[in-house]
Amino acid sequence: MTNDRDEKQRPAARHRDGLVEVAVWERQTDKGTVYNTERTRSYQDQDGKWRKSHSIPERDLLKAARLDHKAYESIRRLREQAHEGRAERTSRSRERDEHER
Repeated sequence: MTNDRDEKQRPAARHRDGLVEVAVWERQTDKGTVYNTERTRSYQDQDGKWRKSHSIPERDLLKAARLDHKAYESIRRLREQAHEGRAERTSRSRERDEHER
């Protein structure tokens, strides 16, 4: 599978069950942070090389659904952490401004 993502970039979260994986990717835009998911299934080709496919066979659909739910929960947690971080930075900024007065 060809991946045009920067090799150094890592998913914000990754969930795996057997050969099925869901990765959560974080991207900054001018409108804020956007999260996307990528669902893949690993398999060995005829030459024995490991590959990834976006096609999920019927037998792995429940695994994929459970992983999608975990990815959703990860995104919620990431958004909460970002919100708490912004609130903390705002609080520290106010404290610094009051101290400088």
